[in-house]
Amino acid sequence: MRGPLCLALYLTLASTLPGQEAGLEARSSEGARSSQEARWREDIDAFVRGVSAEGTTVDLERGISSRGRKDFGKLYPREKFDPAIASLKQSLPTLSDAEIVVRLMQIVASAGVAHNGIDWPKGMGFEQRIPFTFGWFADGLAVTAATRPFAKTIGLRVLRIGSMTPPELLEGVSPFISHENQVWLRLNAPVFITLHPVLEHLGLIEPDGLVSVTLARPGSEPMVVRVPLVDSKEPKIGFWEALHISKPPYVSQLRKNYWHQYLEDSQTAYIQYNACANDRALSFADFTRDVVAEDIDRHPVKRVVVDLRWNGGGDSRVISPLKKALASRPNLAGHIYVLIGPNTFSSALYDAVEWKRDLRVTLVGEPTGGKPSGSYGEVNKLTLPNSRLVVRYTSKYFGGSTDMDAPSLMPDIAAPLALGDLMAGRDPALSAVLEAK
Repeated sequence: MRGPLCLALYLTLASTLPGQEAGLEARSSEGARSSQEARWREDIDAFVRGVSAEGTTVDLERGISSRGRKDFGKLYPREKFDPAIASLKQSLPTLSDAEIVVRLMQIVASAGVAHNGIDWPKGMGFEQRIPFTFGWFADGLAVTAATRPFAKTIGLRVLRIGSMTPPELLEGVSPFISHENQVWLRLNAPVFITLHPVLEHLGLIEPDGLVSVTLARPGSEPMVVRVPLVDSKEPKIGFWEALHISKPPYVSQLRKNYWHQYLEDSQTAYIQYNACANDRALSFADFTRDVVAEDIDRHPVKRVVVDLRWNGGGDSRVISPLKKALASRPNLAGHIYVLIGPNTFSSALYDAVEWKRDLRVTLVGEPTGGKPSGSYGEVNKLTLPNSRLVVRYTSKYFGGSTDMDAPSLMPDIAAPLALGDLMAGRDPALSAVLEAK
């Protein structure tokens, strides 16, 4: 019986009319779409349950923290959150996967908590980007890396992407980037505006699939480069390689958690602290002993510079040995400078605030990406069951400085980093320190 049955089935399918085939395909497509919508509905429900969950747990090392979203009702008022979720669910039949992710990003970002966010998925179009890396400097947006066919654009200023100027782009992506101030927004926007789904959302991809980018070199006429979308793994040529410039010291060892150098010409002990975390090869306590023995106690020291410009956070207690060592040397009082900037965030920001309060240090550089008056941290992660999207949400509030109610921690001595400084190998913040009385 098995043979004739298979043959009959084959003959039935083979005799299906073209119109019937189209109908089968349409029903199959509708079924797949319906199934996809159902999976997204499950993910959205899991998202709501996860980020709004309450409850506490005791961590003997870090104290009591919330298992769920700290202050959910305060940060995501139900009168706004619930309609946004309902609207997203209602729109599912008309949205692509990428558009659904972008809408979820907008909901998460609405709290204005910089630690919150959704990690970009590896697919859904997020792996496709224009072939540039951008950087936002004090004097505007510029190309800092590019794939080989576009290497000659590195170092040029960005005047437009499609029809939008950099300020318009910043405003356009603002609802989708979790930020607490404009500094953090400008820091994160340059990568965000290269993503295929974002460019598509903003209507910047032309009918032929290319994106027009208007660039200019100071003193030259603007030029329009039409670029394709490429895989994010496509190798890029970096700023220093393309322009044949030696990296200045302050960007030469960013992969290290910390390093130090005695600057003999200016009698300066320079310490760069790039992560609030102990290095496995050398604890920060041992590192501090090396700094004191090799630089501070061995040489005449007019000033100590602690560079937090590239430190995005971690454990704020790691730096304590250095703070104690410097506080125990009265001759250094009034001669300690802390460099800050847009990347100074989270625990690094709290370190800067604490040093300002306790050691009376002078802050030099640019406003920070985090705010000093307190913020949410202790990040938890939630992986949605079907899309595997990773949602980051905070579970604890960290009080900051009550007398620094400002969007950013501001420097005592402003030293903004311009594109020209980078190209010339200048370090405006360190120069400002050496010029200070």
